[in-house]
Amino acid sequence: IADITDAIAKRYALSSREAEVLHYLARGRSAKYIAEQLYISPETVRTHSKRIYTKTGVHTREELLSLIEHFE
Repeated sequence: IADITDAIAKRYALSSREAEVLHYLARGRSAKYIAEQLYISPETVRTHSKRIYTKTGVHTREELLSLIEHFE
């Protein structure tokens, strides 16, 4: 999954932190879990997630997971 999320991050010009969040989202992790792993607040995770959605053109986690599957 890391290679796929790295490719998506590069293609959609995600920041390094957004790429880290995407990596966890691709594994189905919650905002709380991601926040604990990255030492940031859950609200910051949600902000990064919204930016990822905007940059990739998706609106839901389901669409994000479909995008990730498309890159496989």
